Amino acid sequence: MDHSDVSKPIQTILDGTNHILWAQSMSSFLKGCKYWRYITGDICKPTKEKDEDDVKFVERHDEWVAKNHQIITWFRNTSIPSIHLQFGRFNTAKEVWDLLSQRYTTSDLAHQYQLLGTLHHMRQERGQSINSFLSQMHSIWDQLALSEPKWECNVDNQKFTTHRDHQRLVQFLMALIDDFESVRASLLHRSPFPTLEAAISDLLYEETRLGSLKSQRTDAVLATSSSRPFKGNYSDSRQKRCNYCHESGHFLLDCPIRICKMCHRKGPGHYLDECPKNPKKTFTSHRPQSTQAAFKYGSNSAAVTTDSSTENSNSTSQISISEIADILKQVLCNTDNPPLTALSTTSGSKDRTDSWDWP
Repeated sequence: MDHSDVSKPIQTILDGTNHILWAQSMSSFLKGCKYWRYITGDICKPTKEKDEDDVKFVERHDEWVAKNHQIITWFRNTSIPSIHLQFGRFNTAKEVWDLLSQRYTTSDLAHQYQLLGTLHHMRQERGQSINSFLSQMHSIWDQLALSEPKWECNVDNQKFTTHRDHQRLVQFLMALIDDFESVRASLLHRSPFPTLEAAISDLLYEETRLGSLKSQRTDAVLATSSSRPFKGNYSDSRQKRCNYCHESGHFLLDCPIRICKMCHRKGPGHYLDECPKNPKKTFTSHRPQSTQAAFKYGSNSAAVTTDSSTENSNSTSQISISEIADILKQVLCNTDNPPLTALSTTSGSKDRTDSWDWP
């Protein structure tokens, strides 16, 4: 046995409130080391037998003393000072074990009231695993078991054990979070009523399934976010381009080098059909504002729509079919929409390239 086992065999430190957990861990360790019979008293302090050699007796005695005090040392190293300072007046590990069991094992009615109250208010926390929460409830159940009656009849003992198991299952299901509602309802309506261990298996399976679904949803959200295109402003996502100088950054009406053929005005201004010096102009300066804005900024929302007022309808009536087609061509050139084939030709007229103020 290495030094770590000699100094501190278990991790639980007895502080007076966790005697059941400490006793479970320590008894399991002692049984694994084949020292448990020293606690039960089956291996007592040896006495010299008749006709026994003195040397053999000393060897048996020394071995018992070594193992007995080794156990007491383990008790000391796994308890707080206020507890292990009481061990000095005892000579055997069995006496120390009995002291701890009598002093720190409480089974009176007040202690039962406290444990049942704690059990009633216990709730599974969000993110807490089934096994972790089950271990917390088992620590309360083990303490309550100390106050349970001892049944001499095996049949009665079996009936009580089954009843207790069902009660523990109900208490455990009541304390679960709503994520397990479907499994909880299924278990409560199952006939015959399942055991606690069988129900825990179903709950662990559901816990694994919910964790897998959560992981899949997270991966789907991340994949959708990474593949989602950037949605910026209209001016950021669509580059302006002039059909006169073929430079980017502005449209036709804003071109700084464009020259009108009629009035020879340079820079941003008007179309050829709108020039005051054009004797054949058919498009007046009373063009609806929605059409001017749509043509200037390349919006395809209402390029050729007009207001329903009488004034706008009179102005629109002066626009020729070819001019409307030219306006729509300019709008579609600055949008993502494909050009309409119906605009390539007009009925009974040629495509008017002179309506645009080309040089």
